[in-house]
Amino acid sequence: MSLSDLIIFYDYFTPAYKAGGPTQSLYNLVKNLNEEPIKIVTTNKDLDNTILNVASDKWEKFEKTKAQVWYASDASQPMVKEMIQEKSVLFINSLYSHHFDYPALIQSVAKRVIMSPRGMLDEGSLSQKSWKKKAYLAYWKLRGLHKRCEWHATTEREKTSIQNAFGTKCKIWVVPNFPHTVVHQRTKKNDRELQLITVALVSPMKNHLLVLNALKKIPYNITYEIYGPIKDVEYWRSCQEIIASLPPHIKVSYKGDLQPDHLEQALRGAHVCIQPSKSENFGHSLFEAMTAGKPVITSHNTPWNGLAENRAGINVAIGDAAEIEKAILFFAEMNDEEYMLWNESSRNYALSKTDMDSIREGYIKMFENN
Repeated sequence: MSLSDLIIFYDYFTPAYKAGGPTQSLYNLVKNLNEEPIKIVTTNKDLDNTILNVASDKWEKFEKTKAQVWYASDASQPMVKEMIQEKSVLFINSLYSHHFDYPALIQSVAKRVIMSPRGMLDEGSLSQKSWKKKAYLAYWKLRGLHKRCEWHATTEREKTSIQNAFGTKCKIWVVPNFPHTVVHQRTKKNDRELQLITVALVSPMKNHLLVLNALKKIPYNITYEIYGPIKDVEYWRSCQEIIASLPPHIKVSYKGDLQPDHLEQALRGAHVCIQPSKSENFGHSLFEAMTAGKPVITSHNTPWNGLAENRAGINVAIGDAAEIEKAILFFAEMNDEEYMLWNESSRNYALSKTDMDSIREGYIKMFENN
């Protein structure tokens, strides 16, 4: 049985990349189900409204797969409804959309609708612009929209978040994200020096400010490169104020957007990936950094926990900068021989957490279920 009736909706799809994790999750999904005739309906824009260099308003074959993509120049409700048939299975790769009217999709004639909130119901995510999100979720409950669809969670933790929002009677499929593995890298490290990297949207959710405040008291030579679109301009201004006040042995540079296929190159000079996010549904850049052999410093609010005992990094609390400062010092004082042990272990830890065949079977079962 093929997935010919499956239609995936999301605002952004490759070559768009500035929306971060959800776009990467969808790309990995389609690539790993490459033999399935999936349809993807998206817009012809990126997060900043940049027009993509794609053929718009017609079905286009996607790379070396059997999937087809429709890059809509006008993602209007009538256009979307024309694509949906009674036998259609809709997979909606988000909870909030700027372009598609999801309540209208849920009330469509489709056979099934599966919502994938991509971490948007996690406590950390709900704390951002909380009144808007609470109002939107209240609308869902008032209209009973949550009862008209099934749900996709990538972790048991996300399943709990969905249940907290909409109740325990929701039908929830738990299937992990498809990850992307990066070539193993071995970067020489001198003791009392450290090269840090963050690859993420620049916003309060990712906690760049916390990292910068932690760097104030570090006595060693630190190079810190920040990659990612600036989602919150005011937040970035606050970051720039801290950067300007740092001592000269702490060198911070903003490198701008980073296309996914350039991540491997950006990681080459780094020793540690640091991203103490308030919440991560998956954290693609964290996983890819670990597979490259780069330990990570992140919060407890991601799927990547138990890092220190596996020599894959350090989980930190995000209440203040003290634990992050301590973690940075730990890696900065590490010599090359010890760092190479962590380099090997971080890759092994990441790879041990993935079973591609099992993940693929999980998605096929979810999409084919009647």
